[in-house]
Amino acid sequence: MTLKRNTPPPIFGVNRVEYIQPKRYELSNGVELFTMNSGDQEVVKIDFSFRAGSWYAQSRLDSIMAALMLQEGTTTMKALEIANTFDFYGAQFSSSSSYDFNYITLLCLKKYLPKLLPMVSEIIHNSSFPEDEFEILRQKRKQRAIVDAERVGLIAQKGFLRNLFGEGHPYAPVASPASYDTISINGVKSHYSKFYRSDNMAITASGFIDSEVIQQIKDNFSSAWGDPNQVANTNNHLLPLADKLMFIEKQGANQNAVAIGKLFPTQNHPDFPGIKLLCTILGGYFGSRLMSNIREEKGYTYSIQASPISFLHNGIFLVFAEVKTDKTEETVKEIFHEMEILNSELITEKELIPIQNYLLGRILEDFDGPFARAQTFASLREVNMDFEYYDRMIDAIKSTTPAQIRDIAQKYLDPKSMSTIVAGIR
Repeated sequence: MTLKRNTPPPIFGVNRVEYIQPKRYELSNGVELFTMNSGDQEVVKIDFSFRAGSWYAQSRLDSIMAALMLQEGTTTMKALEIANTFDFYGAQFSSSSSYDFNYITLLCLKKYLPKLLPMVSEIIHNSSFPEDEFEILRQKRKQRAIVDAERVGLIAQKGFLRNLFGEGHPYAPVASPASYDTISINGVKSHYSKFYRSDNMAITASGFIDSEVIQQIKDNFSSAWGDPNQVANTNNHLLPLADKLMFIEKQGANQNAVAIGKLFPTQNHPDFPGIKLLCTILGGYFGSRLMSNIREEKGYTYSIQASPISFLHNGIFLVFAEVKTDKTEETVKEIFHEMEILNSELITEKELIPIQNYLLGRILEDFDGPFARAQTFASLREVNMDFEYYDRMIDAIKSTTPAQIRDIAQKYLDPKSMSTIVAGIR
């Protein structure tokens, strides 16, 4: 067959996504197991999630350190032995902390699961938190925090979150590297024992998932462990009245960082699909209005983004950029100017169509391959949603009119409602 290189391939619109619904199993201890079997390669990815993020922690750092310490030894294995075993079998293992959930992930060939799953079970059940490893890790994290404290971008973003949520809120970053001096190994152990328990866990397995894999998961994780009577922190924080303008001095900065935004609806809000479309127009992709104005036309920054960010209990809207120090004020003015235009003028069909196609393409990326589909499902499940969310998103992207986009902008993008945080030099 001769390729016709001058003839582009046909373009097909996205009307809906063909979802592969996961199969649900319940282990004998009540743990939910969701499986998504797909692909011919005998590779398996197993994700364990716990409601153990900073939202539930006595101290935000307790959650972070508990996740990091899981690989540092168990009652029967040293950290080096654990690391060498994963390396020997070519497996990837990670443990991470987020605002609402903590995660453990194993990625390996199916044939090595009999060797690796018992070790993962041992890590989850019987982490020992050795004091020498804890101290090394604490010092490493503190040193990293010291380095991060020199970066104006992180200074502005952390200052923005503390301004919106208040210093003691679980979504607010710690104030300084000195916070690592206050962590105790007992507090970290307490967080682990409270939240890494069977009744607080869910499992998602994707890739080459057959009956043999399912049985191995059941064999290793069906027992009950942990105290189900542990009570999580309620964290009923009253949000402060955020400052509208804050400058954080950082001597010697080569650039200034600008963070502008406010509290926003979460992902399960009915307006969120329209909000996502609006924020993409403003600053959500390379051809957005902020990129075209502030980067391409004026050259004040290399990159600028605007996005809605959804946690489980709160959401935020954030515009962020690192800009030339002498163009900070002009950048802030232009950001608000673009918001005002969206509040007052209708977007043209010529501008809207490429944005619609871009967002529809991004949705397809969320379902590209078994691991991506499983991650998308797990993320939706965490916020008590299902794949119907993407049906609503596709419908909003394709049907929202320019007038409706302006209405959403008037509702959510009032410049007077925004807080502005600048870090750097005046």
